[in-house]
Amino acid sequence: MSSVQPRPYQPGDETALCALFARAFGRAITPEHWRWKLNSCPTPAPNVWLAWAEGRPIFQYAGIPTRFQTPHGVLTGMVSVDTMTDPVYRRQGLLSQVGAHAYATWRAAGIAFVIGLPNEQWGSRAAALGWRPLFLLQWWQAILNPARFLARKLRWPALAQLTALNALLRLSRPPRVNPAIHIRPLRQAGAECDALWEIVAPTVTIAAIRDRAWVQWRYFDAPNFNYQVLFAESAGQPRGYLAYRVEGPVGFLADVCATDADARAALLARALELLAAAQVDSLLTLALPGSDLAAALRRAGFLSRPHAFSVQWVPLAPDLPWAELSAAQPWHLTGGDFDVL
Repeated sequence: MSSVQPRPYQPGDETALCALFARAFGRAITPEHWRWKLNSCPTPAPNVWLAWAEGRPIFQYAGIPTRFQTPHGVLTGMVSVDTMTDPVYRRQGLLSQVGAHAYATWRAAGIAFVIGLPNEQWGSRAAALGWRPLFLLQWWQAILNPARFLARKLRWPALAQLTALNALLRLSRPPRVNPAIHIRPLRQAGAECDALWEIVAPTVTIAAIRDRAWVQWRYFDAPNFNYQVLFAESAGQPRGYLAYRVEGPVGFLADVCATDADARAALLARALELLAAAQVDSLLTLALPGSDLAAALRRAGFLSRPHAFSVQWVPLAPDLPWAELSAAQPWHLTGGDFDVL
C-alpha cells in the first residue's frame, strides 16, 4: 500500500473502530469497552493512531499509558494492545508505517518504552520496529473439579457425575494459611490500595504502579468483565489483593499483589475455595517462571502449562540502561498488566 498519513483517535471514532475490531478478530466489543480501555487513562501524547481508507479506519495501533516504578524513577510506558488491520488491507505495510509514527510521537513526548505481547502474525515486522524479547509469561492451571473438567474436555457429560473422581484426581490443594490474615471482598479501590502499594513498592524493582487509581480502572471500572477482588489484612495493615473473573466453567486469575508469601498463600487459598464452591472446574493464570508468584502457584497445586506469551518491548528513551532493565528477575508482571486475563 502507498504511504499513509496516520492520524490520532478523535472522539466519535469508537463505533467505526468497534466495527474494525469485529472484522479483524471475529468478535465484538462495545464502544464503552473501547473507551474504558484506550481513552480513560491520562496520556502525554495521543495513544491511539489510525490509518483510514474509503471513509473508514483500516488499521489501529494503540497503547495503554501506564506508570512504572523502576530503579531510575517513575517512567511512563505504553502497554501495546489491540493492534488490528482490516483483513482486506493486511500485508500492506500498515504496521510498519503507523507503528513507526506512533513510536516517534511517543518518544518525543517522553514515553520511555513500549511493552506488550506481539502477535506471531507480526513476523519480521516486530524486529524491524525495534521489538526485543524480554522473557516468557507462563500459563498455570489449577484443576478444582476434575470430574467436571474431564467431562468438558472429553465431551463426555456422564463423567461430571462421578464425583468420587474429585478426591482421587484433584491436583490443586489449599495452601497453608496464616490464620491471622483476614480476607474480605473489595467493592472499590480506596485508600487501602494506596497503603498496600506503599508497602509493596520497596519490595519490587520494576512494576506497573498498582495504586488506587490503577486498581479502580483495571478491575472495578472494566465494563463487560465482572472482576472480583479479594483484599488481605492483618492487625489493621494491608497485606495484598487478588483479582479474578469467571467465564462459564473457567476462572481467570488476573492479578496477585501481596506483601509476602503468607499473604499470597492466604489469597490463593480463599480464591480457590470460592471458585470451587461456585462450581468452577479450573483456574488459569499467568506468571513469570521463577517468580515469587510462580512459587506460590506451585505450592497451591497449580501446574505450569506448555504455552506461554513472549513478553517483548521497544526501548524509546535513549539514556536508560536497557541491558540492566531487560533481566527477568526484577520484574513484577501478571496477566493483569496486559489484556489477556
